[in-house]
Amino acid sequence: MTDFILGVLILAPLALTFFLKSNAGLGFMALCTGFVLSTSVVGDLKQLLNQMDLTVTESSLAITIIVLPFLLTLLLVRSSSKKGIFFILQLTAAICAGGLLALSISPLIPASLEFNLKSSSVWDVLQGAQAAVIGLGALFSFLVIWLGGFQHNRKKKH
Repeated sequence: MTDFILGVLILAPLALTFFLKSNAGLGFMALCTGFVLSTSVVGDLKQLLNQMDLTVTESSLAITIIVLPFLLTLLLVRSSSKKGIFFILQLTAAICAGGLLALSISPLIPASLEFNLKSSSVWDVLQGAQAAVIGLGALFSFLVIWLGGFQHNRKKKH
């Protein structure tokens, strides 16, 4: 069960990028931004929400802060990817985004659930490849962005 959940976390960004034809480079960068935000502002945001009488757990808030910018970015830049060599760059960036998603969310999942993602053999491999996932993800994301992987849908004037 835990291997299946980790597989879904890793492959979900690839599937979303492919079906929405979104820019995986921008998605990876949004995921990185969400992770940084979740580690730096989650405590203050939880305190603010508590003052507004909104009760939320810190782990669910952190997961939301990580996932929401990623999903919004993929939705907002849908139909913006190019074909050809960019497709391979996009796939690599999307797989790395999936790895980063699993690495950043797994520690936040409450231990009270029936499964522990850290006990999986896939988790051990993923954690061992953490530096490669982040480094290659950043490299391929920058390549996608720099080499023109982001384009607006422009209407031709007649």
